[in-house]
Amino acid sequence: MSTSLTRMFSLSALGLLALTGCQPEEDENLYTWDVKVTGVEDNCNEEEVASTESLTFGVAFDGSLATLKVVDETTDAFATGSISGCTISYESAVVGEPDRAGGPVQWVLSGEAVYRTGGDTCNMAENVQETMDRLAISTDDYDYLDGNAAEDLDWVGIETFEVVASENEQVPVGCTYTSFVAGTYTQ
Repeated sequence: MSTSLTRMFSLSALGLLALTGCQPEEDENLYTWDVKVTGVEDNCNEEEVASTESLTFGVAFDGSLATLKVVDETTDAFATGSISGCTISYESAVVGEPDRAGGPVQWVLSGEAVYRTGGDTCNMAENVQETMDRLAISTDDYDYLDGNAAEDLDWVGIETFEVVASENEQVPVGCTYTSFVAGTYTQ
């Protein structure tokens, strides 16, 4: 198992930032959430690789369109998407790692989350439970909610990396790495 492969999938959006060319709105136009990204399903490695990372997601909205970035990492967006009610769906461009030991790999990150900008809308407790049920995870096993009560969260969702091209025998095309993402609105 490659440490480089582990790092690629465990960093969620960070691996995408330097490689995409989309620019979000200026930072003062961003809505931000402190999120915890926890890897929960890995079919890209022989032995599953666990990962957890705390990040600040920033989203710039333009009508029903959304541009996402990791705040303080770069000015580049890592994904674009759309909103509908309390749901945001997003996807990165195809991102590659041409210099990977064992051969180049390309992947796409897709995500979907229920979000709110504070308050008590969107029935977050129900959405947290539904998302955890979809992934067959429980807070009895691990603190996926980063110490927060489900009803106090403002972002809950799933992100999936899918390998779309690979010349690396250890990283097959079609393999996925899925993360549970939960956080709170900051501004």
